[in-house]
Parts: sequence; C-alpha cells; structure tokens
Amino acid sequence: MSDIAGLDPEERLLLWMPVSFAGSAGTSLRASLSPRPERIRRAAFSEWAAVADGCGFPVATSDMVIGVSDHQRLHLWRPRFLRARPGAYAGWFPLARVAQVAVARYGAVARLTMLIDDGALVAVESMRVGRLQQLAALVAEETDR
Repeated sequence: MSDIAGLDPEERLLLWMPVSFAGSAGTSLRASLSPRPERIRRAAFSEWAAVADGCGFPVATSDMVIGVSDHQRLHLWRPRFLRARPGAYAGWFPLARVAQVAVARYGAVARLTMLIDDGALVAVESMRVGRLQQLAALVAEETDR
C-alpha cells in the first residue's frame, strides 16, 4: 500500500472506503429544494468540521476516504477523482481515543458514530452499509487491543 499517502512504510490498511460527513444525505436533499444548495451543504459541513476539528479528528472534505490501519490509527484522505481512492492526505486519529463505535441505518444511508474520549461525537455516513459495518467492527476490534 506504499502508493497511499500518510501511511508508515510498514503500516497497512485493513479497510478503506469513501464516506461523507454525517448529515450529508439529508442536507443534500433539503438543499436541492433551495435556491442556494451549495450554501446549505457548506454550512452543514462547517458545523460537522468544527466538532471534528475540536477533538483533533482530521477534516478532509465533505466527501472523504476513511481507513483503518494495523497501527491502530484511523486515516482520512480527500478522494481521488472518480474512483474514490485515497488521494491527498488529511491526517490520522488514534483509535485509542475512540471510546465506543456504533452503526445505525437510516433508510438507504448508514451512519458510523464514534464517541471520542473527550465526549465528542464524530460521525460519517455511507450508502455502503455492509462496508461501514465492517469498518466499525475493525475500529472496535482495534480499540480493544
């Protein structure tokens, strides 16, 4: 996986996937009825980013790629064009700071919510429910080590 920015030479990704900030799907739906949809989506993302940044969680973009590595780290990237593979590196977050993780489904969208040790809640969402559940299981498994 040496072609992926941000990983240590001996570090490998256990799983990665494209996600959006929590609330993205609902915000996009509401924004589509507005004369200024980009402003509504940007405001919702800014609120999410403030919480994430406040607890040290890396902020990439409203659409990002998230991955779990065998070094007990959660990595975030901007997605590359089209294939949603990891692109520009945003940073990493220690899994030791994740106190709990849960996945809930909301129609076609699933949300992965992480309770951070300082009490903050950071969540991402995806339409790929099964893959998001796998990611949550890896986060839970790695935090138990």
